[in-house]
Amino acid sequence: MKKIVVEVLLLLVFATCSCAATQDPKLEDSAPRTSSTTTRVPQTTTSTSIEKPPELLRLEEAWDLAAARPGADIGQVFQLFRLKQSLGPKNMACYDEVSGDVCEQIVEAINIVGLPEEHVTLLLDSLELPHRVIERDCELLMVTQEFIAGRVNLAIAEGTVTGWASEGGRNFDQSRNC
Repeated sequence: MKKIVVEVLLLLVFATCSCAATQDPKLEDSAPRTSSTTTRVPQTTTSTSIEKPPELLRLEEAWDLAAARPGADIGQVFQLFRLKQSLGPKNMACYDEVSGDVCEQIVEAINIVGLPEEHVTLLLDSLELPHRVIERDCELLMVTQEFIAGRVNLAIAEGTVTGWASEGGRNFDQSRNC
């Protein structure tokens, strides 16, 4: 068995050496020799621009708008989102006995009142927070009565979030009464 292993290793060594020796010496001699000074030829680089899908562009725009608002703490949003992920699967209630209502804390950190409905929907979807609109333009909408702890109920007027409440958490907070 040892003899076979040794023979295989010797064959590999010879094969490697023979590959290195098969270079044509005439090609090496015909190659122009360069002096010690080298000239650099500018290289043309082709940059491939990756286009982002429109959904991603809208989501980035929504996050940029939310981050630029006074009172928004996006760093805290992402820390709370990691905590929410550790509590359970996406779109599930996000309540922890130690931390309290994590969904409510996330929405408070985003400061959604005054943001366009489209942006708030994108933000809450990206954070896997359950949400629904219960009031639109000062009219209460028909909603189901099931209780989902942490779900964000929104009030919308003229396409802008005017208030929100977290089921099982804070009472409905409106910045503008109808």
